[in-house]
Amino acid sequence: MASQLNSLQKIMSLSQITRNSFLLICFFFLLWYISSSFYFEQKELLSDKNEETLTEVHLTFPLTLSSNTTITTITDDDDRNPLEELNKKYCGKPTCKFLFVYSLGEQETKANLHFRSFSQLAEKLNRIMILTNVGSSRIGTCNKFPFDFYYNNNLLQKEFPNVLFKSENDFIFWLKERDQIKRKINNNDNKVIPPLSILHSSIKLHKNTNMKTFYDNAETNFDKHKCISKFEPLMNTKDPTNSRVKYTKLFIRTTDLKTEKSRVKSSELLTKDLTIDEEILLVNGYVIYPLFPQIMPVIPYSDHILNEAQKIKDKLSSSYIGIHWRLERSTPELLPKCVQGLIKTLNKVMKEKRIKNIYLATDYPLLSSRSQSSTFKEITNYHHDAIRTLNETFKINTWVSLGGLEQLRKHNKYDKELNGSGIQGILDKLVCMNSNYFVSGPKGCSRVVSTFTKTIADERRNRIKDKDYSLLNIIDRWRIHL
Repeated sequence: MASQLNSLQKIMSLSQITRNSFLLICFFFLLWYISSSFYFEQKELLSDKNEETLTEVHLTFPLTLSSNTTITTITDDDDRNPLEELNKKYCGKPTCKFLFVYSLGEQETKANLHFRSFSQLAEKLNRIMILTNVGSSRIGTCNKFPFDFYYNNNLLQKEFPNVLFKSENDFIFWLKERDQIKRKINNNDNKVIPPLSILHSSIKLHKNTNMKTFYDNAETNFDKHKCISKFEPLMNTKDPTNSRVKYTKLFIRTTDLKTEKSRVKSSELLTKDLTIDEEILLVNGYVIYPLFPQIMPVIPYSDHILNEAQKIKDKLSSSYIGIHWRLERSTPELLPKCVQGLIKTLNKVMKEKRIKNIYLATDYPLLSSRSQSSTFKEITNYHHDAIRTLNETFKINTWVSLGGLEQLRKHNKYDKELNGSGIQGILDKLVCMNSNYFVSGPKGCSRVVSTFTKTIADERRNRIKDKDYSLLNIIDRWRIHL
């Protein structure tokens, strides 16, 4: 009887051990399943599988987060608001408020000015400024290259120490994670995370001096090129379950922006009108003039463009004359006299200043039949003959002949950028700033009122004040004899 009892106890003990082992195995399997599910969910969140519809990742600048941005992990901790935790990660506080100027209506030199103005507005509104994409000598989200393709983000941050800047890719990651939180937490009966709140505003200049600056509700047709549709489905302004959008328009009278004094009042009105609670302030801007009394310094250009400018300067050896000849606003019939006037001026300067080399910055086509300005459409035989005459008289150097932007030219991805208006305009600007002598065309031969030329002259003036003795003048304009 005792032996049977011992055998029974051993069997029960073995059964207990087997059951405990089975439960332990089940526990570890369940733990593995939960961990794996979470891992693949996060992996799906950050995958680039659908990135083609959001942003075109380009060759040298892959889709990455800014260095000061980390990924948020969603937990079931009821004591913390997951949206607030996400916002703290991206924005440093429980609520994210963005200013996204997705379209600036002018070419790079003026767009550079306007982006500075809107960065000042971001500071006044205490909003994060989105670093809009660039390309084709424009700043606008329809373009495929990130902001730092043209500009130095670190130096921009130093100019605006009180503004937090985020790239378009950072913005996409925030939208992705916010959307994931919303899908994970919300259900039919419990709408914890609301739709995106957006104010979509058009800010334009009007020239009617009889009309005062006014701000009002507006229709929904600002984004004519449908550029912001690339953020769908994460930000869909047409879907009320995704985004609650209010549309407004601000028309600013020209005289309210022309002087520093007038901009004091208009900038206060602008700041007041756009002090809102919405998470995202989308702006389509075309303002021509600065928005604030203080005009901030030009946004510094990327190191890779500065390096290209230095290479060209080195190839031009001891010294060179920089010419900016924008043919777009010239009178075609005057161009034969224009080129003769330029030749006479060049001969004089080369003899008196003992300068041997010439660099030409122009909107005339260099790599293709397309001009180097998106607004220069009608190229005539007068234009062709003028450039041909100049080339037959001197050895004319350009960014193309000197091998500028060689690495970009090796890749088809940059063909559109380099065959029309694009990054080479910035390179031309920098090379002309560095030239020992700088000339530009007179009225009738070129565009006289040019922000591009003025920027070069302003930089040269500042360098001469700082005793840069390599610069022999600020700017001269050649003459023609009618």
